[in-house]
Amino acid sequence: MSYERVSRWRVGAIAAATLVALGLLYASPLLLAATVIPLGYVVYGSLSTVSPEAAVRFDRSFETATPPPGEAVTVRLTVENDSAATLPDLRVVDGVPDDLAVVEGTPRGCFALRPGESATVTYDVVARRGDFQFADPLVRLRPLSAGRVVTETVPAAGETTLSSLDPVSAAPVGSVTTARTGTHPVDSGGEGLEFRSTREYRPGDSINRIHWRRFARTGELTTVSFREEQAIRVVVVVDARPVGRVRPRAGTPTAASLAGYASERIYETLAEENVTTSLAAFGVDGADPSVPTGAGPVPWVDGERANATAVARTVFEAVRQVADDSDGEAGVGGRGDGTRRATDAPSVGGRGRPTGTGATADGQGASEPAPAGAASPPEAPAPDGGADDVRMLLSQFPGTARVLFVTPLLDDWPVSFVRRLRRRDYPVTVLSPDGTGSDSIGGTVVARERDVRLADLSATGATAVDWDRTESIEVALSAALSNLSGGPHD
Repeated sequence: MSYERVSRWRVGAIAAATLVALGLLYASPLLLAATVIPLGYVVYGSLSTVSPEAAVRFDRSFETATPPPGEAVTVRLTVENDSAATLPDLRVVDGVPDDLAVVEGTPRGCFALRPGESATVTYDVVARRGDFQFADPLVRLRPLSAGRVVTETVPAAGETTLSSLDPVSAAPVGSVTTARTGTHPVDSGGEGLEFRSTREYRPGDSINRIHWRRFARTGELTTVSFREEQAIRVVVVVDARPVGRVRPRAGTPTAASLAGYASERIYETLAEENVTTSLAAFGVDGADPSVPTGAGPVPWVDGERANATAVARTVFEAVRQVADDSDGEAGVGGRGDGTRRATDAPSVGGRGRPTGTGATADGQGASEPAPAGAASPPEAPAPDGGADDVRMLLSQFPGTARVLFVTPLLDDWPVSFVRRLRRRDYPVTVLSPDGTGSDSIGGTVVARERDVRLADLSATGATAVDWDRTESIEVALSAALSNLSGGPHD
């Protein structure tokens, strides 16, 4: 606790001294009597103090104590006058962690409270991954004269730590799987549960598949064919390339960070439902010995391996580190919108080659010819590790796989990647967290370009799910996962 005396009434003392001097100089009783007015202010300021009985009590609560990253959380700080003295000038500031951005309202408040009265400060912060400890609120008390200031920190009752939902501990996302989790029907006959057709009996057919009722009725032997079922194989692909490591505004999670979180929630939900799920990650350095790779340098976890879930978590941790480690604050590229276009800066992945205006339709960088006599610059790798690396990655995809691609969609490469998947007849669902801003002309342009890419994805036959940050992540995850359990290959 600190006490401070404010010389607010010094001008009154100067005025009183001046009037006394003039009154004596001119022997004027009127001037001497006038000194009573400024002296009254000086005496009032000297005697007015904060009551020694003054005491306040704080209580803090979060609308959601464990929100997903990117979600706005309402914080309510209630201050109560816990004394018998009136507090005419009470000012409070909540101890918001430096890493959390206040997006609405203010953590400050100024009130006048009678004994037993209370007031509430309400503001919104954007959740980020991790645990964030709120400091004790700071309170400042002044009397009516404001000649004294008492400042102290007071511990707050209630909630003090805001923790973002961890994908491992978070409950699975709603009811996103059917009763036949893990299988899907195909257009071929064989063993199964759903009737498909009948045909003439052939020697060697199983006796269990003979249509005995028809044999009893007509005397003809026929074999029943059921719609064959195959196990669902899901491949989750997360895009954490630097082009997506931008923020709509300072303090909010990057788009790549949200993509990593969403893909981890999806993976954990599928693992909970015993769906065989593989994982691939772009933007993570495959040369890191702690990151598993398959046939190529792109990080890959085969869902068939015994410890697939544990290994996948190491990849997600690597995604988290690279996605959060960025300079993508609001105003990247001088646009003031927290986003950048594919042509503003090179998009470099774990092994990345810049992509920009020279990008080809297949997503590979096409460099412009160098001037005559100029030394040729060394060729940098492509944003996805190169066409050969992607080809090796796709060679590891199961033939019956359904692909769920999570990407911020801030450049054209994801569209070309989806086209490659669709040419191989993989059913594809794209979940895209919106990392654009609309507070400037540049942000509006970037947002419109992203809308065009979403339309291009739908034109390929893929299912595009646009995750608006103003909506709950549960809605977006449910929409994405619901497309994995229904219907055969497109």
